[in-house]
Amino acid sequence: MRIETVFINLNANDFNGLSGWWARLLDRHWDREPMPTCREWDLREGVLFQVLDNPGQTAPGTVTLRIANLDHRIAVLRDAGLTIPDPVAVEGFDTLRFCQFQDPEGNVVGLLEGE
Repeated sequence: MRIETVFINLNANDFNGLSGWWARLLDRHWDREPMPTCREWDLREGVLFQVLDNPGQTAPGTVTLRIANLDHRIAVLRDAGLTIPDPVAVEGFDTLRFCQFQDPEGNVVGLLEGE
């Protein structure tokens, strides 16, 4: 099986609120609305992230994003009004650092930097 596109999606009770929160986290507006109940970001070639308007169908999900310059991104997110904890070292790795928090609907969000 050859995978051409990976879709990551979270169901939302508050579609506008959760879409806005993720827009602040990703530091940009969604790229498209392929249907009235979906807002979608191109994270990189072949990887799409979606917030879906699906009240009552939400279950906590997990999204972990590996990024560069974690400290800078945390500062930017805090300036945008998001509550982000300080990163911690990941045991067993030389430079890997990680912070984890929740979006407004209880989905777990991780930011990861290093190796």
